Amino acid sequence: MVDDGGNEYWVFGYGSLCWNPGFEYKDSMVGYVQGFSRKFWQGNIAHRGTKNKPGRVATLVENPEGFVWGKAFHLPDEFAFQYLQMREVFMGGYEVHKVDVHSEDGSRVVNATVYVATGDNSQWLGEAPVDELAAQVATCSGPAGHNAEYVILLARWERLYAPDDRLDAELAELERLVIGRLTEAGINIDDVLTTNKRVSFSSMVPEKKLRCLHI
Repeated sequence: MVDDGGNEYWVFGYGSLCWNPGFEYKDSMVGYVQGFSRKFWQGNIAHRGTKNKPGRVATLVENPEGFVWGKAFHLPDEFAFQYLQMREVFMGGYEVHKVDVHSEDGSRVVNATVYVATGDNSQWLGEAPVDELAAQVATCSGPAGHNAEYVILLARWERLYAPDDRLDAELAELERLVIGRLTEAGINIDDVLTTNKRVSFSSMVPEKKLRCLHI
């Protein structure tokens, strides 16, 4: 079954939206998009880093042979969509694209908005060897918590919901190296995963219209 969405709002998350959407939704579907790979090439100073020490978060990069697992959300109204526009576009440096999201068994396809960072935005950090990515992720944090939390919880989410034969090998390797860096530094992994400070956006959008206040 193909659902083109009509005037309704579907959004595909492939990063922190998978495990922490931060908004109400009417329906959701674990699935994948084709023609992309997930890369940690986007910098982040609003949530997982600072201006002086930006963190690394995911974006999608075109790859004809690629696929990325994530989660599509059916938003309740335009105000939830506006929240994401603020979070991803105005604060995150991402652009809006449309993708078809396929369920694992192929029985359902939804056309969804997806947020993609490109090299011409001000927070772009670009490609780097995975060991350098791990070193940066393991030492950065921001108002929403440690950058390592972002990577570890995303990798854990994918292992829970994606087929074993289609896991993101690059994400798994980054997680392994990040955990190794934290361990070497004497940092308890559980402490990293429980320092998540929620950021309120109530001052940015009219209170009565904002259903999703925290990330």
